[in-house]
Amino acid sequence: MAKKRQPKSKKSRAVVRAPRRVLDPLGAAYARLLADPCGAPLVHPVYPGGDAGFLFRAESIATFGAASGQTSGIFHWTPGYPNSSGSQLLAVGSSTGTGAVLAAGTNSPGYNFLNTNSRGARCVAACVRVTYPGSEQSRSGRIHFGHTTAGILDAGATIVFDDYAQVLQHHSRTPADHVEIVWRPNIADTELNDPSEAASAVIRDRKSSITVSWAGLPVGGLTFHMTAIYEWTPISGLGVGSNVTGKNTSSNTFDQVLDYLSSAGFNYVRHAGMAMGQSLGAGLIGGISRTFGIMPAVGRGRSTAYLAN
Repeated sequence: MAKKRQPKSKKSRAVVRAPRRVLDPLGAAYARLLADPCGAPLVHPVYPGGDAGFLFRAESIATFGAASGQTSGIFHWTPGYPNSSGSQLLAVGSSTGTGAVLAAGTNSPGYNFLNTNSRGARCVAACVRVTYPGSEQSRSGRIHFGHTTAGILDAGATIVFDDYAQVLQHHSRTPADHVEIVWRPNIADTELNDPSEAASAVIRDRKSSITVSWAGLPVGGLTFHMTAIYEWTPISGLGVGSNVTGKNTSSNTFDQVLDYLSSAGFNYVRHAGMAMGQSLGAGLIGGISRTFGIMPAVGRGRSTAYLAN
């Protein structure tokens, strides 16, 4: 007698979702500051090690390429090394497309304060907005912009502007509004540096920078509005005590914060021609709100829960 086949049991197929890494309140607060250096509340960085210091936000505005014949040029800013001789801020301009790099560190935000009062400093967050100060009728030319390392330029070297334009990730016609570039730090930027000491070529090559190259501009140049948040330690004799308890106690690591911004689709470079439905008129804060929602500036305690469904 043939055996009856037993009906197959229907096994429920559960959908397994990959865990998504999230940030605790202090990690999220630092992510917000990285994404919006101009407007977010100040918070200590999620940097490795036990270093700590005081925070301050600095701003400066400088125009380069405004002299006669400076229709081409390059702007190079390394927020993580506050020293003019360390290739912190460089600019050149000419009509031939070549020129010598000029040290212009004193135009950098916080330069005078840090070099006078600090024995160690590091950048926490930074951004630059590039605008054309002339009239719409005279607006012409193109700009190239993106992220590089500080070692891409050396003071005194003869450079070809188009060579640097080719290695930059973005380009646009000279903007009618402005281009906004948010600094993306790397592990070398987490180190404290003495602002009074010149940076070696090895140190410069490790630091993250913002670079802009332009060509075909009319007289008037480009205006650069720089914002930087620094964590600094005072020199002796200043009458300011050391801050040894200011370290961010987030359970998140530096890499986790950067990875979260990337996975959330945060764009470090914005201009009117880019996608994502965001214009410069809305600014970065609108994009942050859409990406993160409301994020606390400070938090108590520390969460050990990284994973959420």
